[in-house]
Amino acid sequence: MRLRLAALAGVLLFAAGCDTDDVPDFDPDTVDFDQVTSLSYQEWVRPLLAARDLLSPTATTGRGDPQDYDWDALFDGPFGEYIVPFDANGSLLVRFVEDLPADAALPIPNVRRLQDDEVRFLKRWIEAGARDDSGEIPYADSRHLIYVCVQGENRVAIIDAEKLRVIRNVYLGDHGHGGFARGPHAVAFSDDGDAWFVSIIDGHRILKLSTDLEMDPSAASYFLGASPATFTTPGLIDLHEDLMIVGRSTFSTSNTFGIGRFDPATLQYEEFGTLPGFDIPHGIALTVDGTYLIAASMTQGKVAVFDPLTGDAVDELTVSGSPELIHLSVLPDQRTITLTDGANDRVLFFEISSGGQLTPAGEVAVGDRPWHAHLDHDGRTLLVPNRAGNSLTLVDVPTRAVVRTVTNTAASAPFAQPHSPASSEDGRYVFVSNSNATGAYTPRFPFRDETGQPLPNSAQGNLTVVERATGAIAKVIDLGAFPSGVEHHAHGHSHGGGLVAGGSGG
Repeated sequence: MRLRLAALAGVLLFAAGCDTDDVPDFDPDTVDFDQVTSLSYQEWVRPLLAARDLLSPTATTGRGDPQDYDWDALFDGPFGEYIVPFDANGSLLVRFVEDLPADAALPIPNVRRLQDDEVRFLKRWIEAGARDDSGEIPYADSRHLIYVCVQGENRVAIIDAEKLRVIRNVYLGDHGHGGFARGPHAVAFSDDGDAWFVSIIDGHRILKLSTDLEMDPSAASYFLGASPATFTTPGLIDLHEDLMIVGRSTFSTSNTFGIGRFDPATLQYEEFGTLPGFDIPHGIALTVDGTYLIAASMTQGKVAVFDPLTGDAVDELTVSGSPELIHLSVLPDQRTITLTDGANDRVLFFEISSGGQLTPAGEVAVGDRPWHAHLDHDGRTLLVPNRAGNSLTLVDVPTRAVVRTVTNTAASAPFAQPHSPASSEDGRYVFVSNSNATGAYTPRFPFRDETGQPLPNSAQGNLTVVERATGAIAKVIDLGAFPSGVEHHAHGHSHGGGLVAGGSGG
C-alpha cells in the first residue's frame, strides 16, 4: 500500500535552476500523487518521468537517466509532441493511456507503467501549462505557426511549423461556441498579428481570439469577441487593414446571397454583392492594396469585381462549362487571378485591369476536383489540393505549367480528401489538411471514444507535411474530425496582410 507523502511536497524544495544532481530520487510507488499539491517540474514531474523511463522507445522496468529529462530537452526533442500545454486530454501522453486498447503498439511503451494517480498528476501539470519551475510555458516563443480548423470538433489546432507538432488546442466550446456539427472553417489574422478570426459555419458568426501563446486558450481573456449570429454559413475570410471580407461556406444552401463586410474591431457587419444569380459567393479575394474584391458564385458560374468599401459591382463575367467555382487567389502583381473549378478539374486564370475589368487569361488542367488552392511563399506557385484525386498539384502561375503533383504512395496514404494547403515561412514545407470524411486514411493509433468504442477512420483527419523541394511526405499529424481551413501565421505580422492575398483558410 502506498505511503501518503502529502507532507513531502513542503519538504522537498528545490530551486528552479537545479541541475540533475538535485533531482529527487524517490520511488514513485511510495508516493500518493493525488496528495501532491506542488506541480514543480524539478521536484515531482522530472523524477517521475525518469523513474518510469517514459522516453524509452522500448519497454523497460528500470529507471531512466534524469539528464534525459531536462525540461528544455524534453520539449526540444521528439517527446515534446506527446504533450500539448493546457490540454491534458488532447495530449498523446494521456491518450496513449486512456484512449487505446492495451495491446496497441506505442512509440513510448513505458507510459503503461504509469499508475492511475501518476496519470492524474501529470494531467494536472499539463493543464497548468506544462511549465518549468521558472514558469516558462512550452512553445510560448514559437514564431511560425499553422492554424488548422478541426471543423467536426469545434476546435482549432495550432501547429509549430518548425517542430511539426501541435502546441495548442483551442476549444471554441470553452468560450460558448461549441456543439456545432460544422464548426470552425477558416482563419485570418489582424494586421498587427495580435488577434485571429475564425468563421463558424453552423454558428453563423465570426469569432475573434488572442494569438498570445503565454495564455491558456480556455481563459476568458483569450476570447476577444463574436459577431452577431446572423451571417448565414460564413466561409472564407480575407483582411486588409480595417476591412474584413467574409464569404459563404460550401455547405450553404441555395439562395444564400451576399458578402459580409465586417469591422475587425467590433465585428459588426453589413452585406453587399447581391447581384442577380450570384448565389453562394464562396471564393473571395481582396487585391493586395484592398482596392478591389473579386468574388465567385460557387454554383452559378459567375465571377464579379466589387469596390469593397461601397459594395458597388465594377465588372462581372460568366464562366462556361457548368463550373463549381471554389477558391480565388490574387498574385502580388495585383493583376493575375487564379480560380479553381472543381467540376472541370482546372485552374482558371484572369487578368484584372487598373479599372477593375476582368479578362480570361487561360487555364491549366490539374487533379480531380481542385479545392482550396493557396499561393506558396514565393507568391507565384499555386498549391492546389485535389479533393477527389487525393493529391496536391503545384502550378507555376506565370508560365501556366504544372511543376509537380504529389500523390499517396504505397507506404503512406495520408492524402484523403485534401482541403486546404499552407506554406511554411521559409518555403521548406507545404501543410495540407485532409478531412478524411470517407475514412480512406487509417491513422497511426486506433483511438477509442469516451464509451470505449473504436473511433471510425472518418473521425480522424490529418495535416500532411510535404517537403516542397522533393514532394516527399515529411510527417503526418493526426488531428481529429474534418480538418478544413489552414493558415500560416508568423508572430509579429499577419500572413493575410503580407504579399499574398486570396481568402484565408477554407
